[in-house]
Amino acid sequence: MAQSIDEICAAAEQEPPLMWYSSQDPNFNAEVVDAFIEAYPNISTDFFRLPSGALAARYASERDAGVVNADIVSLADPMFVASGLERGWFIEFDQAMLPDLARLAPEYFDRGVALTGINPGGITYNTDLAGENPPADWPDLLRPEYRGWIALADPRNVPTWMGLFSILFDQYGPDFLSQLAEQQMVVVPSAVPGTQQLAAGEFIIVFPNARAVSEPVKDQGAPVETILPPMATGVEYTTMLSADASSPNAALCLYNFLFTEVGQQRFNSTTSVSPFPGIEGPAEMPAGYRSPGILSLTPERTQEILTLLGLR
Repeated sequence: MAQSIDEICAAAEQEPPLMWYSSQDPNFNAEVVDAFIEAYPNISTDFFRLPSGALAARYASERDAGVVNADIVSLADPMFVASGLERGWFIEFDQAMLPDLARLAPEYFDRGVALTGINPGGITYNTDLAGENPPADWPDLLRPEYRGWIALADPRNVPTWMGLFSILFDQYGPDFLSQLAEQQMVVVPSAVPGTQQLAAGEFIIVFPNARAVSEPVKDQGAPVETILPPMATGVEYTTMLSADASSPNAALCLYNFLFTEVGQQRFNSTTSVSPFPGIEGPAEMPAGYRSPGILSLTPERTQEILTLLGLR
């Protein structure tokens, strides 16, 4: 007979401390862990955070070395996930195995991998420096007054942003990306440090960015605002379980917890979209949202985008 979630979580109390690799905002990760420990005080839990691309590279290098540090993983890199499933890094299981996960719409679950939240992306600007006519759409980035004042969150570190640039390529043509490169953008590793520099007045704009990154800075009183253009995409976080993990029951317990109402509220806060409609707190899906289509990105398209942006 299959174990109940209560039995799984009880067995987790006898396992080593749980490690969760998550590329979600570190403040949200901390809130998830705090709520999880409150619900299961005898399960020692911690998290490690890097942007999706860097976190995927870290996990892959550890697995290649025969090391499994992460019991459970949440990130936004479907190519990495597909490769990991093929290589047996992640456990494939039936959605019905976990009661709260079982409530998720079937289209959001595949072979043990579940959509956990969507963080829509847009343009963040310094409200003190942008003036009375701030950017409202992607073509506004080409305004001459922004030349040399734009921070580009490196798309090589966040697969979703590479997907966004592919969408912009299709929407506006390759010249749009070339013209962006002519804006003398400053490349930053991710939008997290870029937003801090923006708040300090080093830039007028940082993009692509998500409200999950900018809102905590804004809440601290910084002059920053993020707009979602009419056509936008987002960071689609998925969660999976590591095969050969040292704390498999604890990982299952946290996985299920992420799909409880509390777990969804903590993981997505007020800036990300929950795959469960009607949960109070998380943001609503933008009307013009497009999936980033990362799996359809060919190496040739990726290299063309990087060349047009001057990143090669």
